[in-house]
Amino acid sequence: MQIYLLKDVAGKGKRGEVISVNDGYGKNFLVKNGYGKVADNSVMSQVNSKKQSITFHKEQDIEATKKICARLEGVTVTIIAKMGANGKMFGGITGTEIAGELNKQGFEIDKKDLVFDAIRGIGEYKIKVKFNHGLTAQFALRVTEGK
Repeated sequence: MQIYLLKDVAGKGKRGEVISVNDGYGKNFLVKNGYGKVADNSVMSQVNSKKQSITFHKEQDIEATKKICARLEGVTVTIIAKMGANGKMFGGITGTEIAGELNKQGFEIDKKDLVFDAIRGIGEYKIKVKFNHGLTAQFALRVTEGK
């Protein structure tokens, strides 16, 4: 008997898998307790359509992320840092400040997605952004002196 698992079953399989089991075990335990459904044509067509839908939405998400990456590549973000009398910056530039400037330019980037070393001086820096699906983008950060 073929059973489509709705929940993980120890020693048998994980949720979403189709397994072969004895008729009695399948009907009296797995189906009866809600661990699975008999894998007939209607169940399998539902499973296949759900997989196709997930694949389609994943591909759409990847394409949208690639467009964001392409837009982000040419961006330069400028942050004005406060400097002391000795020419040293007060503190450093944080991910929150960078993400805030990106949000002002129309990018919805979370500070946790930014990858950079400590920024404690005036100059230009390359900041990397990690997205889902292993995609990354890089943009320029310019830190200038302010009061």
